[in-house]
Amino acid sequence: MIRCKNCGYEYDYTGKSCPVCSAAPIIDLSDKETTVRELKRATEEKNQKKIYFCRHLLADAGDVESMREFAKAVEKNAKDGEDIDTAMAYYKKAAEKNDPYSAYKFSRLIGRSSEEASRFWLRYSAVLGSIHSYPEAAELFSSEGKEEIAAYYVSRAAACDDTLSIVNMAKRWCEGIGVEPNPAYARWYLDKLTLPPISAIKLAHKLRMTEPSEPPRLSFPSYDKYIRLLADNAKKLGFFTAYFYLESALANAGDFNAALAVGILLAEGKGCEKDTERGISLIESAVLRGNPAAALYLAEEYRRGAILDKDLNTAIKYYKKAAELGYPAAYEKIADIYRESDSVGKHIGRIIELYELAAAGGSESAEAKARELIRAREDFYLEAYNIINLKQKVTKEEAFTAYRSAAISTAMGDARAALLLAKCYAFGFGTEKSRATAFYWYKHAADSGCADALLPLGLCYSRGFGTEFSYKLAVKFLTEADKAGLKGAKEELETVYKRRMKKMVRSLYANAMELIHQKKFSEAARLLSSFESLAYPKAIYTLGCLYEFGRGVTHSDRIRAEKYYEKAFIGNDMYGSFKDPNSNYKLTILRMIR
Repeated sequence: MIRCKNCGYEYDYTGKSCPVCSAAPIIDLSDKETTVRELKRATEEKNQKKIYFCRHLLADAGDVESMREFAKAVEKNAKDGEDIDTAMAYYKKAAEKNDPYSAYKFSRLIGRSSEEASRFWLRYSAVLGSIHSYPEAAELFSSEGKEEIAAYYVSRAAACDDTLSIVNMAKRWCEGIGVEPNPAYARWYLDKLTLPPISAIKLAHKLRMTEPSEPPRLSFPSYDKYIRLLADNAKKLGFFTAYFYLESALANAGDFNAALAVGILLAEGKGCEKDTERGISLIESAVLRGNPAAALYLAEEYRRGAILDKDLNTAIKYYKKAAELGYPAAYEKIADIYRESDSVGKHIGRIIELYELAAAGGSESAEAKARELIRAREDFYLEAYNIINLKQKVTKEEAFTAYRSAAISTAMGDARAALLLAKCYAFGFGTEKSRATAFYWYKHAADSGCADALLPLGLCYSRGFGTEFSYKLAVKFLTEADKAGLKGAKEELETVYKRRMKKMVRSLYANAMELIHQKKFSEAARLLSSFESLAYPKAIYTLGCLYEFGRGVTHSDRIRAEKYYEKAFIGNDMYGSFKDPNSNYKLTILRMIR
């Protein structure tokens, strides 16, 4: 009996609503405990009607044995197709809880609507150990030409004293069907029968002179491989409880891919009780073992936020891991995330790179996405280029359009556009003038492979535009620009060399004057002598003064001094000339040496 939780009426459970108030039946723990006691008493009294009602309630409460026994009772008393459908439904429930007999019975009943499902459940019931399924499973495998597997199941049925299977096994050993032929083993099987059936009389006569020998126990050929095929079949047909059972068996045997499948089923609660924590732990272990599919699964879940809390950064981390483990298509997923969140186009260049990486790995969709963005990037670049470099007169609106297009194309990864953007900042074209920002984009363009940016970048370093002057970097980029054939690079390079030389000469001259001031005339004379080759007029004139006054040289030499004075007066193109018409400079030197 069951008490209605709504009105309190007690009635025999039929699975239907309360006959008084029509409330849906609710089975609680007390109902189950009471029904178990009632079932025991009904069984002792052999009250079939009461047993039927009790089994029905316990079956709906989740008791596997009751599911099976209730299905048997319904099937036995079936009067129409609806009753058979009810029996099949309960057999299925028990089969999904891995009851061997129910799996076998379900395989037979579902054959009315699906031969493929029927074959699966027959195979599965045999794996679960249903002795009723062995002969039919053997027949199925034999029809498929898998005689070794058929022989295994025939031997299992024969071990359960199935007469036809005993005869079948004797024939197999005699004729070598699925086993190596061995008449002694065949005779052993026939000897198990007290009276051979008519079908075995000829075989018994043939083996009458053969001594029997007990055959070895047959093992299932390629068991793991077979279970893998059966598991894949279960997944395809949507039988997830069987799929979970089979994958668990493979995982326990050391199959890492099966362990991943078990983890996913646990995390999603498919075919088993949901255990997200344990499931994710198994999946993470699979990642550590180098399984790209595990990394991809975690990435997808962190992206969707269905099982795990949504976390795009963690999703990207696992997508990258999947790509590193040999699944380049994951780069497309990363690019999609960036693209969805990148409203200002900040990462478009990186997005294109990621799509191209995925395309290189064989993703056609990623290749199409990359082409789409590259076309858009080129359109923006050409719009900016035509206004900045080709148009003679430009309005403010056009200048801003050029600046905006250059900025977008640059963000999309076009190094040429970065050069145009630098020009916009350098000349205040469509935006505020900023040499520092112009320098940044010149450098970005050059670093990104735009050869035309080498010359303006070298000019920035040589003249200190937007950055500090750097002789070394100026020479580096101007030399590269000259090698790239950029007009004006060689001239600017020569100018940089001249400025450098002048600075060095002036520094040497200042050092020489400091030596004179310190009365170190010999050192000053030697230093100033080097200026003959450098041709700095003022230094040459100073050297003449030392010769005239006899300081730092072996002796006073007026004639040599006059030659130096004349050379300083004539000068050269690089430094000009030095004139001292009133001898004021000479008097200064004289005062210093006294």
